[in-house]
Amino acid sequence: MADNRGEYKRERRKFSCLTYAVTATFLLLALLQWYLFHFVVEINSYFFQHAWIGIIFFVLSLVLILIFIFFEDLRFFTPGNWIFAFLIFECIVIGVTSLIVRHYKYHYLLSFIIWTLVLIIFLLIGTFLPRDLTLDVVVLVIIGIVCIIGAIYFLMLHIVANVPYSFFACRAFLVLSIVIFVMYHAQIINGGRFAEIRDKDYLLAALILFYDFLMMYLFTFQLAPKWSDDCDANKNVTSVLVVDSHLTKTTTSEMDRLADRISGDGD
Repeated sequence: MADNRGEYKRERRKFSCLTYAVTATFLLLALLQWYLFHFVVEINSYFFQHAWIGIIFFVLSLVLILIFIFFEDLRFFTPGNWIFAFLIFECIVIGVTSLIVRHYKYHYLLSFIIWTLVLIIFLLIGTFLPRDLTLDVVVLVIIGIVCIIGAIYFLMLHIVANVPYSFFACRAFLVLSIVIFVMYHAQIINGGRFAEIRDKDYLLAALILFYDFLMMYLFTFQLAPKWSDDCDANKNVTSVLVVDSHLTKTTTSEMDRLADRISGDGD
């Protein structure tokens, strides 16, 4: 009995390590590709002018992940499962590129780091949380529904009345629902709970974690330049959170001080 328990723990540890390694690979590859798409002028211009391409690929990724979930044989056939998983991943990356090319260059990089850390933190919390969240799926769903109701209310305030910071309240509700399920996903991946994901489903588990990250990261683009900025009375209120504007101001002020020093030395 003890040998079986030890074997289970070893297999589960191997599965969770593989899942997190694949997730980390997805995150790193996504960052590298988005960085390339943002800074290569030709690619940037192409996606900026053809946003519909990103839409097609992102919708395709949603269709493919549903196929991946419901057709189990596809997940366990090697190397077809790896090819299909990376196809889903690349569709996500290309889909989000239509937003990446419109964002501030430093802000999306910093936001990527921040939301990656948030993902890691709540994975750790879920791992060491003594309460078994897999027993409380109904409660988690109810909390998620309540968060969605709150998010829709504040989103409507943002769209209809342009209430300051209402979108950030909307985001807070949605992020709360996401991180709860991040902790739930950590527990079904690590095992030892009432419910757990099968130890051959590491690609599906990694894609789920990548989608968890993406749901949080997508809110970053609310601060990107938008077509409605000119008619947004609250733009100046929320623009203080844009990293690039601070860096630009800092760089400009430093250049002004340097110019004054040079002119002073010349005198």
